[in-house]
Amino acid sequence: MNALSQTAARIFLISLASIVMAYRLLPPDSAQGQQKSGATHKNNPGRDLRKVGEAVAKAVLDRNIQALLAYDRADLRSADEVSLKNTKSDLYCYIFDSDCITWGSGNWRSVYDKLSQAHQLEIKVSLSSSPYDRQSYGSLFFYDASAVSEKDLRSPDFLCKEGPANIASWKFRLENGKWKPVTPLFDSETRDCPSEVQEQQQIF
Repeated sequence: MNALSQTAARIFLISLASIVMAYRLLPPDSAQGQQKSGATHKNNPGRDLRKVGEAVAKAVLDRNIQALLAYDRADLRSADEVSLKNTKSDLYCYIFDSDCITWGSGNWRSVYDKLSQAHQLEIKVSLSSSPYDRQSYGSLFFYDASAVSEKDLRSPDFLCKEGPANIASWKFRLENGKWKPVTPLFDSETRDCPSEVQEQQQIF
C-alpha cells in the first residue's frame, strides 16, 4: 500500500507540475495574441477615417466651427475661419445655411441640412490606392440611407445628380498613419460632383 501510495503521489505531483508549467506558458502567448489583436485593431485605416467622418459630422450638427476647423487643411484653416465667421460668405452658406446659397439651380442644400434632415444618416468610407503616387486615399460620403443606397453611391452619374441636394463628401489622404484632408472642407470647391468623381472623369 505504501508503494502504491508513493507511486500515486509521484504521478499526482508530475501532473500538477505539468499543469503549472503550462499555465506559466499561457500568459506570454495570450499577451502576444492581445498585442497582435491590438495591432490589427490599431492599423485599420477604414475605421480611423470613419471616426474622422463621425467627428466632422458632429461638428457640423453642433455648429462647432473650431472643432470643424481642426480637420481642415492647414493651408486653408486661417482663411476658412474668417469665412465661417461671416454668415454671408459662400463657405458659411455651403456648410451651414441653404437659404443663402446663390449658385446652382435652386436645389443645393447646405451640408448641415443634408446631415440634420437625414432620416437615417450614414457615412460611407471609400478607400483607394493611387497608381501615381502610391499613396492611400479615402473619401467620405454622408447621405440619408433611407433614400440613397450604397449601390447608388457607386454610380458617378447619380453622385453628380444627387450630390447638390442629398450627398456631402470629403476626400482625405493617409499620411504617416493619419488621415489628412486633400480637398477643402466637404469638397467645398468641387461644386457639381464629389472630388473623387471629377478625378475619375478626368482620367477617363
